[in-house]
Amino acid sequence: MMKPMNLTFTRAMLIAFALLIAVPISAQDGAIAVEPPPTATYTPPDTGVWVTTQDFSSLRTGPSTFFERIAVVDPAVTLPAIGRSADGRWLQVDYNGQQGWIYYALLVWSGDVVQLPIDGLDPNPYVRRLNMVALTTRETPVYRRQVTPSDQIGTIPAGVRVEMTGRLGEGGFYWVQIEYQEQVYWVGSWNLRVISRSPNAQLFDTSYLYNYSRVGAQLETDINASYRALNTINGIWVRLAVGESVSCGSIPTFVQTSSTLQADIASLPVFAPLLNSLNSANGHINTAISLFADACSRTGDQFFITQNEVVTALSEIEIAGRDLVLVGSLLTPLQRRDPVLSIFNN
Repeated sequence: MMKPMNLTFTRAMLIAFALLIAVPISAQDGAIAVEPPPTATYTPPDTGVWVTTQDFSSLRTGPSTFFERIAVVDPAVTLPAIGRSADGRWLQVDYNGQQGWIYYALLVWSGDVVQLPIDGLDPNPYVRRLNMVALTTRETPVYRRQVTPSDQIGTIPAGVRVEMTGRLGEGGFYWVQIEYQEQVYWVGSWNLRVISRSPNAQLFDTSYLYNYSRVGAQLETDINASYRALNTINGIWVRLAVGESVSCGSIPTFVQTSSTLQADIASLPVFAPLLNSLNSANGHINTAISLFADACSRTGDQFFITQNEVVTALSEIEIAGRDLVLVGSLLTPLQRRDPVLSIFNN
């Protein structure tokens, strides 16, 4: 007669056998060693957009100076961009496996920044007001990257609310980038009616994607900066010329052209004469600033301005003014030939 099986003993043997199968045994000392799980590695998404810092740049937890600074990135560091703010003023990057935001003015970039995810990837919790909201006025064709028949991917019904996140062109007819159902698309401005906008709201100008537009806009910005510096130093030397006293605490900063212009103009030689004239103007402005700074560095009985210095400085300022007038007169007709404008005129 068969004896009843000891179930307690049997269960113990089965558990021990299962452990022997599941846990590897060290071949050297017979000790049981549990293999650690594989370490997960974070790989930033490949958006095709890369940014390079132009100065020491604060990396923040969100798209504003109100967010905590988590690192300072050195100049000339190239990073993958993985997102942007709705107005394009902040870009989300991956820095040594850490996500953060850098102000756009501290960066130069390559790739289609406007197609980056709005508000970035896995953002820290924050609330923002919608920049500009519009309503579709009719059944609206939507396009993936450009408003051409070959790029149309569907339509949006009339009466749908969308956020406007970018533009290309000026005037009454231009392209608008919208965010719809967490995706970005392009539509014609003629299919939208703006129903809400934040104070001082401006759409992200995507003309930078075209280097011709980018050079024209940057030259205009640099010319205005040079004029401001010219007017400041001219006012100083005019007051000195008539015998007035001027505080040395008001020495203007030197003016220079944007570093990004050099690379762009290399592929657009039509702008090269303008850059040369602008650099010449800045050189004369900086000479006038240097003459004032040198006079302010004197001490004791040498603290004075000579008539020769006044004449030299005013001469430098006059030459700079002529150079700036020349640059402005050349820039206007070139801007009218912007290929982006021809898209909407045809």
